[in-house]
Amino acid sequence: MKKKALISVKNVQKIDGEKEVIELITEGEFYKNDDKYIAEYDESELSGLEGTRTTLMLEKDKVSIIRRGTTNSDLVFKRGQSVVSFYTTQFGVLNITIRPRTVQVNVDENGGNVKLEYEINSNGDGFIDNSLELNINLPKN
Repeated sequence: MKKKALISVKNVQKIDGEKEVIELITEGEFYKNDDKYIAEYDESELSGLEGTRTTLMLEKDKVSIIRRGTTNSDLVFKRGQSVVSFYTTQFGVLNITIRPRTVQVNVDENGGNVKLEYEINSNGDGFIDNSLELNINLPKN
């Protein structure tokens, strides 16, 4: 059963020693599907992905971020596994390589948190350090 959730996302990207931080707090949905927990929310202008629905598939040692709308992508984070994917925007297609260092998933039917630390490379331009923290809070009844 889908439950309403308050989802907060904090992404930190380090480029040439400079940190760029994007934080988003939004309402979304949270539920279990087979052995995965799913969190879904609509992106906003703040994230630069307005018009996109983000689905997070959370497993014990793997996180998949699926975006559909103005931006389309299927990003997979599994510790120790480099993954190549395509990131389609209104400006064109990027070839993305992700190298996860940390994949921590601590969720149950009451919500929880996720921490990702990874390097990302787009179109062969060199790897950039990233971290993502996700918190899923369900309202108290």
